[in-house]
Amino acid sequence: MIDRYRTYQPVYNRPRQNKRAPKKHIGRRLVVLISILILGTIGFKYFILDSSKSNATDQPVGKKVVKKKVEAVPISDNTWSDMREKVDAIIAANPAINIGVSVIDDKTGVKQDYGLQEPYHGASTTKVLTAAAFLHQVEQGKYTLNTSLGGRSANEHLRLMLNRSNNESWAALNSAVGYSQLTSYAHDNGIASYQYIGNLMKPSDQALLLQKVYDRKLVNEEHTTLMLSYMQNTNNEDMIPVVVPAGATFYHKYGQLEDRLHDGAIIDYKKRPLILVIYTKGGGNTFGTTYTAHTQLIQSIAKEVVNTFYKIP
Repeated sequence: MIDRYRTYQPVYNRPRQNKRAPKKHIGRRLVVLISILILGTIGFKYFILDSSKSNATDQPVGKKVVKKKVEAVPISDNTWSDMREKVDAIIAANPAINIGVSVIDDKTGVKQDYGLQEPYHGASTTKVLTAAAFLHQVEQGKYTLNTSLGGRSANEHLRLMLNRSNNESWAALNSAVGYSQLTSYAHDNGIASYQYIGNLMKPSDQALLLQKVYDRKLVNEEHTTLMLSYMQNTNNEDMIPVVVPAGATFYHKYGQLEDRLHDGAIIDYKKRPLILVIYTKGGGNTFGTTYTAHTQLIQSIAKEVVNTFYKIP
C-alpha cells in the first residue's frame, strides 16, 4: 500500500505546469500589433497625407476638391498707356465733336475714361437700364414676362426695345417701371449720373451699367440671358460691331438722336470680356448729315481700343 501511494505525489508537491505561458505570449503579440497599427496610422496621416496636401494645388479631401484660386492677370500698364495715346489722338483730331469714351477690363475691374466725361443725352443706350429695372420688378413679383402692356406682352416689348430700338415699347416699359423709380433704381445700383428727365447718362456710367448686367449683378441668370440675347444682331450693326474680331461673343446697344450717335458694347474674346462705350455729339444739327462722319469716328476709336486691348496686329 505504501509503495502504491509513493508512485503519486501530492497535488501540492507536483511540478507546476506553465499552462498560462502561451496566453501571455499571445497577449504580448496582440499589444505589439495594435501599437504598430496605431503608429502607422498616425505616421500616414501626418507625414504622407499632410505633405501631399501641402505640395498639391488641387487634392481630394474626402469628397471635396480644394481648388487653387486663379487670379486674373492685369493688362499691362504699357497696354493702357498705348490705348490712351491712340484714343486721345483721335479725340484731338476731331475738335468739333464732343467725344466720351469709357473702357473696362471686366476681369480686373480696371477702368479708363477718355474725352468729355459729362452727362450726355443717352438716346437709346439707356434702354438697357429700362430693361434691367423692369426685369427687377418681375423678380419682385410685380409683373411677369407675359404681362400685357398696351396690347403686347412685356417680353415682346423687351425684344422690340432692345433689338429693334422701338420707342413705343420703351415708353410702355418706362411707364410700367415708373419714371421716378427709374432714377432711383439707377442710383441704388451706382449709376449716379442717370436722370430720367433729359435722359442723361455719362459714358462711364453706361459702361458700368453694361458691366453690372454682364456680371449678373442686376437681375438673375435667366433674365440676364434674355436681355443679352436681344442685344445681338440688332437693327444697327454699323459701329462697334464692325471691328469686333471673328470668334468673339458680342452684345451692344446703340443710340442716335439728332447730332448724337452712341454705341455701348460687351465684347468677350479670348476669355477676357471688355466693356466699351463711345458717346459722340456735335458736328451739325441735322443728324443725317453727320451720321457717316460719326459712324466712322466710332469705328476708328473702337478699332484702336479693341486691337490694343487684345493685342491684335
